[in-house]
Amino acid sequence: MVEIDDDIIKKKSIDELTHLFMDDIHEQNLRLIEGIEYLIKEDYGNFKTNLNSVIQTTAEIKIKKAFEEKLFKIRKASFTKADRLKLFSKINDMKNIGEFLAHKMLLYRVVFPDDEFKLRTAGILKSLRVISNDISDAVKSIGTDLNRAHDIGERIKEERRKMRKEEWELLDRLWDYDVDYIGRTWYYLKELIEGIMLLADHIKSFSEYIQFLSTKYLIF
Repeated sequence: MVEIDDDIIKKKSIDELTHLFMDDIHEQNLRLIEGIEYLIKEDYGNFKTNLNSVIQTTAEIKIKKAFEEKLFKIRKASFTKADRLKLFSKINDMKNIGEFLAHKMLLYRVVFPDDEFKLRTAGILKSLRVISNDISDAVKSIGTDLNRAHDIGERIKEERRKMRKEEWELLDRLWDYDVDYIGRTWYYLKELIEGIMLLADHIKSFSEYIQFLSTKYLIF
């Protein structure tokens, strides 16, 4: 996780705090992805370690508090306070989704049904890592390069469309398993796939908001 020094954080600007917050949540996204990859490999020790780290909230609380205190002290900014708050809130929503998914996954130790299911799950995780990297880049570009931020949003939407196709392939495969397989494992895998896509859908929605901001400030 991102190391937080209370004295240093107080000296950071609004943009720096936003980037720091994005770095922290992005790192947690990557730990979540890596944790699921450990699950696929049946490495339950590292799986549990990674997901427990996603659940931690100390750093985010400190950054969020510093951001809000500093935001409401400034009188003038290139972006409106409402836009900055919403941007920050959408970053925080990624944390909430990842934390919720981590909690659910830690309830049960699953064994994947076969190598094909493992391979396809690894495929959507690869795409999730791509769009998580991209949304982090877009957030950091919005203050300096509006066109770049907008273009990144298009890449995210295209990658998410690929994930949606893989999601249905996985769910179709899950429904095709023998009826004896239906149980806690079946529901766990179904909710795992849907949880991954929930995070992907939020990143896609977030990228559309960044595109909206890019268009708004390019015009005005």
